[in-house]
Amino acid sequence: MVDLASMMIAGGRASTVLIVSADMPLSVVSRDAYVQTLADSGPVHPDIERPFGPTVPSLFGMVARTYMQEYGASDLDLAAAALHDRAAASLHPNAHMRAPLSLEDYRAARMVADPLRLLDCTPVSDGGAAVVVTSLDRARNAPKRPVKVLGAGFSMTHLHLSAAPSLTRFGAGVAFDRALRAAGHVRDDVDLALVYDCFTVALLINTEDLGFAPKGGAGAAFRAGVFGREGRVPINTHGGLLSHGYPGRAAGIGNLIEAVVQLRGDAGERQVPGVEVTLTHGMGGLFATHGVLLLGHP
Repeated sequence: MVDLASMMIAGGRASTVLIVSADMPLSVVSRDAYVQTLADSGPVHPDIERPFGPTVPSLFGMVARTYMQEYGASDLDLAAAALHDRAAASLHPNAHMRAPLSLEDYRAARMVADPLRLLDCTPVSDGGAAVVVTSLDRARNAPKRPVKVLGAGFSMTHLHLSAAPSLTRFGAGVAFDRALRAAGHVRDDVDLALVYDCFTVALLINTEDLGFAPKGGAGAAFRAGVFGREGRVPINTHGGLLSHGYPGRAAGIGNLIEAVVQLRGDAGERQVPGVEVTLTHGMGGLFATHGVLLLGHP
C-alpha cells in the first residue's frame, strides 16, 4: 500500500494518501469462526490440500519439521524466536503479550501442530493503524519528523504450499534485493529489521532468507543476542506478531508503524540509537508472497 501510494504521488495522481488497516478477530468472531476464516482465505488449496484436513498451523508445522530435519534445528531454535519477541514486547506499552516468558514456560505450552507449541503461534488480537503518505515538500511542514520511502521490492514463488519449490527457502531475500536496488542501498545499510513472524519458524526462515543469518543459523543468532536492541541488526523491537499482536489481516501494519516510530526517535526505552534505514517485511500465505519496504530519513 505504501509503495502504491508513493507511485501515485510521484505520478501526479494524488497529493496525499491515507492508508488504514484494522481487524477485530478477537472480539467480533468466535474462535471456530476465525479458524474457518483462515482456512477459507486462500493459504490452503481448496482442491488438493483442504480435503485432506490441513490447517494453517499444521502446514507451518510441516515447514518447521522439514527445517529441523534439514538443518539440525531443535525446539531451542524455535524457542529463541519466541523469547526474543516477548522480551522486546515487554518494553512496548501497547503490546498484547507482555508477561515475562522463560524457556520452561515455552516448553510447558501445549502442542498445536508438532513441533509447534502454542507459544510458537501468534495470539489472536484486535488492532489497527493508519499512516499518511504525502510529498516530501508537504511533509517538511508537518509537526512530526518526516520519514522517506526509499524503495520497495516484491516476490512470489508459489500460491499454495503444495506448489512451493522448497519448504525451507522462500522469496524474502529476492524482495529485499529488489528493494535495495530501488533504494540504492546495500544490506549493511539496514539498521533495524521488522520481520514478519506469524509463527516462530517464519521468523527463523525469513531472517535467514533476508540474509541476516546463514541457513539454519537464525536460532543461534537470536540466542546470542545478535538481533537484540543493542545487537548487530535489531529485529522486531516492538515484539513482532508473536508478542506485539496479530490483528488478522491487519497484522503487517504493526511492523510499518514500528519502523516509523524508530526512525523518528520516539520509541522510548526500546529505541535503537542511530537508526537511519529500516526494513519492513511482510508475508502473504504460506511463505508465498513477500514485500520489503525500506524507509529512512530525507
